[in-house]
Amino acid sequence: MAAAPAPAPAPAPRELPGADGRAKSRSLGRRAAAEAKRYLAFAIYLIVVFGTLILFSINIYARVDQDIPHYPSYHFYALGLINALVLAKFMLIAEAAKLGSLRLGRRITRGPLVYGILYRSLLFTAVLVAAYGLEEVLVGAWHGKAPGTVLPEMAGGPRGVLTFAWVMFVALLPYFAYREIGRVLGGGRLRVLLLRTPAAR
Repeated sequence: MAAAPAPAPAPAPRELPGADGRAKSRSLGRRAAAEAKRYLAFAIYLIVVFGTLILFSINIYARVDQDIPHYPSYHFYALGLINALVLAKFMLIAEAAKLGSLRLGRRITRGPLVYGILYRSLLFTAVLVAAYGLEEVLVGAWHGKAPGTVLPEMAGGPRGVLTFAWVMFVALLPYFAYREIGRVLGGGRLRVLLLRTPAAR
């Protein structure tokens, strides 16, 4: 008795036209959303830092000179907001360029975690100081000033630049501590530990 012929294999499902394009579009959309979320988070972080410094400065000035108003005009606050947005963008560009993740960065992150936190804080402090200098040069050029005139006066002189760098370094320490500890724990576990109740964890 002749064996029944084997059934022909089912044709492989054909991918719908444009499916690959839609997948790439969704991937780009997710990446853009993640980048926007990171930018917004760091911008808010800097706004809090700058806002705290502004409030502290107002309090000090008011104690030194009673004629100084406690609440400056709105452009004083707007300047802090603009600086936070601009510096956050530079921070995002530096992270996208893998700054701090090259050979030296990888070697440091293989050591104690505190080394990686200090290294990245110092490195990105240099980025923020350079970005601040570039911003001042561009603003000076808009007003017809040469870089040689603007840079010596930046942040009130060399002491002001050093003070700004120190403030940024200290401000970045908790940011990178959160990032590095979260990277070691993985899977968003640090965010879960911080933001959820013990029962939900």
